[in-house]
Amino acid sequence: MVRHIIEEEAQGDRISEEGFARTIKHLAAPWTLGTSNLWLGTDEIEPHNSSNPHAHGDQEEVFFFLSGKGRVRVDDDEIEVGPGYCVFCPAGSVHQVLNDGDTILRFVAAVAPPFVPEKFKADHRIR
Repeated sequence: MVRHIIEEEAQGDRISEEGFARTIKHLAAPWTLGTSNLWLGTDEIEPHNSSNPHAHGDQEEVFFFLSGKGRVRVDDDEIEVGPGYCVFCPAGSVHQVLNDGDTILRFVAAVAPPFVPEKFKADHRIR
């Protein structure tokens, strides 16, 4: 049996805190497709907003940017990103994605080992 999900139908978390407006969709996760070693999702950061700076302890994260332009901070380093950029965040690194532009910054994120829902919500300040 092939397990699949369609992004438009995927569960999402909307973060509306001022300065951190974004939508994260859970595509491949233990609670969606039954993954055990990986979480994969999409993230859309609203113009002039960012993710909150955070770390994931023992989890690595990779961002692959699809559209928009912005910046990524990993610990004390920062780079500008746009479509086609792939950025690695080592386990335990403090990272943040910033959208300085006037359009949505859209990217795919992959995390291993996968998120646990409660820790995901705490790391990303979702109530």
